[in-house]
Order: sequence, then structure tokens, then C-alpha cells
Amino acid sequence: MTEVELNALFNISPEKVKNVYATNTIKSVQEIQRIVKIFSIAKEQRKTSKCISARGLAAFRTIMVSNN
Repeated sequence: MTEVELNALFNISPEKVKNVYATNTIKSVQEIQRIVKIFSIAKEQRKTSKCISARGLAAFRTIMVSNN
């Protein structure tokens, strides 16, 4: 998800003039923390996916070498 999609989902809009998020209420702070957590989870999932892909490629190469 992109930042714009998350903003729409959680009904948060950045302040246009300052280009920052208002943190004047506890609810808005919690929503921003959830967005940050979602981005962190997505980042970790991409790292894991790359690691799995590298292992899969290594296994595939091993199988191909064994078959020759």
C-alpha cells in the first residue's frame, strides 16, 4: 500500500501548508503509528521474500547441476 492509500483508509490528511501530519489528538497519533507499523511490516516482508527467492534460486541451480 502506498502512503496515499493508507491516508485514505485511515481518513488522515497531511496539513497542506506545513506538509506534516497533525498530532494534536491521541487518535491522530495512534493512526500515524499504525501507518508506520504497516510500512515496517511491508518492508520486512519484502526482505523475507528476497531471501526466500535467493534460497530458491540456489536450490534450483543445485538441481540443474545435478541433472547434467
